[in-house]
Amino acid sequence: MVPKVAQEIGGKSLLEWQLELIRSTDIEQVFIVTGHLGSEVKDLLESIPATNLKVKIIHEELPQGTVNAVKEVLQESDFDSFIVLLGDVLACLPLQGFIDSFVSSKKSVGVVVHPSTHPQDSDLVFQNHAGVVVVSPKGGSSLGIPNMASAGLFIVRDSALENYFQARDIGSDLLALAAGRNDLFAYISSHYLKDTGTPDRLAQARADAAAGVFERRGTSTPRPVIFLDRDGVLNPVQPEIYRAADYHLIQGVAEVISEVNSTGIPVIVVTNQPGIAKGQMTFQTHEEIRAQLDRQLASGGAFVDDYYYCPHHPDSGFEGEVASLKISCECRKPGSGMALAAASRHGIDLENSFVIGDTARDQGLAEIINANFVHVLGACDLPGEHACFGDTASAIRHAMRELAC
Repeated sequence: MVPKVAQEIGGKSLLEWQLELIRSTDIEQVFIVTGHLGSEVKDLLESIPATNLKVKIIHEELPQGTVNAVKEVLQESDFDSFIVLLGDVLACLPLQGFIDSFVSSKKSVGVVVHPSTHPQDSDLVFQNHAGVVVVSPKGGSSLGIPNMASAGLFIVRDSALENYFQARDIGSDLLALAAGRNDLFAYISSHYLKDTGTPDRLAQARADAAAGVFERRGTSTPRPVIFLDRDGVLNPVQPEIYRAADYHLIQGVAEVISEVNSTGIPVIVVTNQPGIAKGQMTFQTHEEIRAQLDRQLASGGAFVDDYYYCPHHPDSGFEGEVASLKISCECRKPGSGMALAAASRHGIDLENSFVIGDTARDQGLAEIINANFVHVLGACDLPGEHACFGDTASAIRHAMRELAC
């Protein structure tokens, strides 16, 4: 039996990958909290080439949870904030960006979140339209919550240890307690984060490293993505959808997005949702529809890395409309606001990305950001040179093959 951090992935131990990630930040001191295999971790650490990091091992006689592990470190240091990376997580992301964003948030607990390949047994963490972070610990009810889950990477201030003293586990306890006080910061990442804690997940991480998926998704340089319109691309455009119960994916969509996921190419939805401004649905209802989208994708082994929507509409005259949302904006396609926000958050190479859509608004977005456009589900009647396919699956596969070359 070997410690989880000693698992070999892509020619390196998991611990070596983790230390390499930490070296990309301003962090200089690392504490490793070990249990009954502490001596093996010590031997492993000594075999890793020396770095500028100061590393200290703290041994726990009995496992007492991740919160207690942070308390153990607090007794050994004078730091007031701690990055916590679980020992079975393989990660490659702009970690300093998470740190800087957390500091700006003024919260006392932070967590990196991403879509989970196993949402049914993950700690779901979702920031809603009002900026409130909702937490559903694994095993709890996830009804109406989109597929965004804790990635096993946290920041905890020492004040959180005092304010939430009853917490034992960061993922299952501390996140929910902090969210209850509006004291939790959620950082969405489309980079590489994988739990390797089971044989199947470890095997997948090794396969990802061998196939270049880890490098493609985890790179710190800008990456191309596939932007997907929603209505008319992921689901039929008619009838219009204003209830979660009415949402249904087009046949084949989940399967082809799963193929894209397996390559490491991020997939991001950008959708105009004027029904919110028109009063035809609320923000909450829209989030429930998004959760239904995520649930149907997950049932096909797929996920989208992030989801952007514009709730505005410029024209008035609709019964029940929301006056504050009846505006001209930069986020409504063909405006570039959603794509630029995604590029800022996820480090996207827009010019080499693809926009897949069914209307001139999607084509206009592609032109504004200089991305490639693929027209889907309709006659090829839009002006200009672009690929055109009669079904969504073919359009997505075309973009995937172009980007995977």
